[in-house]
Amino acid sequence: MTKTILASIDIGSHTARMLICQKTGSRTDIKPLLRKRAYIRLAEDFDSRGKRVIRPEATERALKAIGEFASIAQKMHVESVRAACTGVVREAENRDDFLNLIFERTGIRAHVLSGGEEARLTEKGVLHALGVQRGYSMIFDLGGGSTEFIYREQGDQKTQSLSLGAMILTQRYLVSDPPGEEEMDALEQDVDEVLNRAFPEGRLAEDGLVVGTGGTVTTLGAMLHHMDIEEISPKRMNGLTLRREQLERLFERLKTMTFDERLSLQGLDRGRADVIPAGCAVVVRILRFFKAGDMVVSLSDLLEGIALS
Repeated sequence: MTKTILASIDIGSHTARMLICQKTGSRTDIKPLLRKRAYIRLAEDFDSRGKRVIRPEATERALKAIGEFASIAQKMHVESVRAACTGVVREAENRDDFLNLIFERTGIRAHVLSGGEEARLTEKGVLHALGVQRGYSMIFDLGGGSTEFIYREQGDQKTQSLSLGAMILTQRYLVSDPPGEEEMDALEQDVDEVLNRAFPEGRLAEDGLVVGTGGTVTTLGAMLHHMDIEEISPKRMNGLTLRREQLERLFERLKTMTFDERLSLQGLDRGRADVIPAGCAVVVRILRFFKAGDMVVSLSDLLEGIALS
């Protein structure tokens, strides 16, 4: 059977990630070979100064990371690269310039996914990794600039992309170190209002799972299951259960700690230490809003969905 080496790249609001995998003739068979990640922080100062644009410093960080991805892919004889932009790139006024620069500097032609496309590809990756056949109430993918929801409502599957990103919310509200009580209250109120507008019914199907994915969710899983950063992998992470009460206790700790104090926490790396209080707040508010007592973690997500598609 012919084996093809593929690469999928996700250019997100906070991180750029690459998965290199081997694919056989089967549409549902991929073997991961390598994962890489870089913090590019495209959302930094994104919606300040009256314009929603990707700043030059952020662009350079992204170009450097994607260039390194392209070099690795070439060395591993990757036959096909699919790169997708998500999060703030969708909303950026200068997104076409950004996409053109990626192609000029790296030779990779990146495409912008709509919120619905991102959600559907994420679902594909999650269901493949967890081995479930749509037996869930909701999957949510929490990123730096947005959160995508795939959920069941009266037997129908629907998708939503909401402006609940860990980095965007951090920049909008959390200016103190540690965050001030009023700052955190304002952030949580914003999250609740967005959820209320998007989901007026406020409930989920009772016979399925709540699945969370994205960098914040997997980091919280590592922290609560006492994993070192080097141990984080699909084998260790996919299928972990996080109870809401555990997350609430962790959140109470995080919001009183300084950035430097958070750096000492197991499972949390420097590139995510500034946004983890906001990210944890979003996860807790989602579970409270939907009255969910726990959730299942999936490290596998959009990257796997791109490869499988």
